[in-house]
Amino acid sequence: MSTIPVIQLSGTSYEMGRIHGEALADQIAEFVATVTEVHQANNASLRVAKDALETFCNKNLGFLEKFSPELVEEMRGIADGAGVSFKEILYLNSFLELEDLRAPGVGAKVLPDSLWGCTTFNVTPEAGEGGRAYIGQTYDMEKYYEKFLCLLRIAPENGPAALVISFAGIVGLVGLNTAGVGAVINKVTATDARPGVIYPFIMRKALGSERIGDALGAAIFSPRASGINYQFAGSGVAFCAETSATYYQLLEIDGAIAHTNHFVGRDMRGFETPNWLSHGGSMVRKQVADKFLKSNAGSLNPEKLKELTRDHTNHPRCICAHGFPGEDPKTAFHTVFAVIMDPEAGWMELCKGNPCENGYERHCL
Repeated sequence: MSTIPVIQLSGTSYEMGRIHGEALADQIAEFVATVTEVHQANNASLRVAKDALETFCNKNLGFLEKFSPELVEEMRGIADGAGVSFKEILYLNSFLELEDLRAPGVGAKVLPDSLWGCTTFNVTPEAGEGGRAYIGQTYDMEKYYEKFLCLLRIAPENGPAALVISFAGIVGLVGLNTAGVGAVINKVTATDARPGVIYPFIMRKALGSERIGDALGAAIFSPRASGINYQFAGSGVAFCAETSATYYQLLEIDGAIAHTNHFVGRDMRGFETPNWLSHGGSMVRKQVADKFLKSNAGSLNPEKLKELTRDHTNHPRCICAHGFPGEDPKTAFHTVFAVIMDPEAGWMELCKGNPCENGYERHCL
C-alpha cells in the first residue's frame, strides 16, 4: 500500500479536477487555511493578508487562460470538488512564484538564513548502467508541505497518460508520461519575476506532450512568471534548462548533470537574486552530486541514485535535507519527497520524506 494518496483522474479537464478536489477535500481545506502562515513565516517583510496574496496570484490568470485553458478548467474542478474558491486554488498553485516576493531588491537583508532547496539529476544512457536513462530529485520545501503530498494518475481525454507527484489542490510538481517524457525541477529565484505562467502549468503542459522537444518547448518558450530550472529526459536525449521569467539557457550535459538552487550558465548569472540562499549550501550540493554522478558514470542505477539522495554532506543543508533541531515545520527546509524515474520504462520510485529514514515505493504507468 502506498504511503501517500494515489488519485485516479480521468474524463474532461473539469471532471479530473473535481475528482481531485473531492478525493482530497480535507487536505485542500487545511492547506488553504494554513499556507499563508508559511509564506509569512519565511519572509520577515511579508505581513500582508491572504486576500492580498490571492490578488497578487490572480495577476497570472490571463496568462494561464491563454497558455492552457484546460488546466484553468481543471483548477475550477478542484475548487468545486473541494468546496473552496477558485482564487484559493490559484493561490495554492502559485506557491513557488510567491517565493519571489521574498527577494526583489532586498537580498539577504530580510531573508531567513535557513533557506535552501531541491537537488535534481539527469542521467543519459551513456552514464546509466546498461544504457538506461534516469531522472530524479530530492524535492525540498518547508516540512509543512509533506502532509499534503499526493500522486496523480492522469488519464486525459487527449494526450499521454501521466504519473504526476503533487500537493493536494495543485495540478502537478514533477512526473513522467506514457510518451517516455520525464521532468523534474529546482527553484532558482531570478530578478525578472513578473506576472505570467506559473510552474505547475508549465510542468503539466510538458507532461502532456507526446514528444520530448514539445516538453522542452513548454518550459523555454512560455511567458514564464518566474525562474525555475527544468530537467527533461526522453527518447535518448536530455536537457537541463535554466530559466528566468524572460530568458533561458540550456546547460551542456556530459553523461549526467546535477542542478541545485543557483544559476550556473554564464548567460543566467546576471539574473541571480543577490544572497537569496544566504549561504553556500546550494554550491555544496551541486558539487557533491556532480562528483557522485561523474565517479559512477556507466554504472548509475536506481540503487546508486538512492544513495545520492541520502547524502548528508554539509548537514542539515544537504541533498537529504533536514531542518535545524527544534525548528518549526513552517520554516524548516526538509526533503518532502525523493523520486527516481525511468521514463522509457514508465516507472518511478518515490520516497515520502527523507530517504535516509524512509523507503522507496515503485509506481508504474
